[in-house]
Amino acid sequence: MYDVFKENSKNIYMYPGRETVTDPFEKTVETTLLNPIPIKAIVAPLTFTKIQWAMPGIETDKALEIIILKKHENLLKQSYQIKVDNELYNGWQINGRLQYRPEGDYIKAYIYIKKV
Repeated sequence: MYDVFKENSKNIYMYPGRETVTDPFEKTVETTLLNPIPIKAIVAPLTFTKIQWAMPGIETDKALEIIILKKHENLLKQSYQIKVDNELYNGWQINGRLQYRPEGDYIKAYIYIKKV
């Protein structure tokens, strides 16, 4: 699997963020994005039917499945945006929970562009 990952992976950019409470009474939070961190990942587009099956209740037109090394798990948890091929994906947390699944030495995650 390591050779397949090495041959088929490409750079994606993870944008970690820092949350600051701006109003403690109304509990409003402002997020500041930090500098992007490049990592290697295998990226595969998801079809519309796969989006409905893998992420029920999510309304989006574009979603990707990424496979990253398990050592980048904390970076995935701390990131607020992921840039793949000059497109920013900002949805992968549903109800405050991260959508990923560990598989051996790798992590498979679904990312999507939020529909406004």
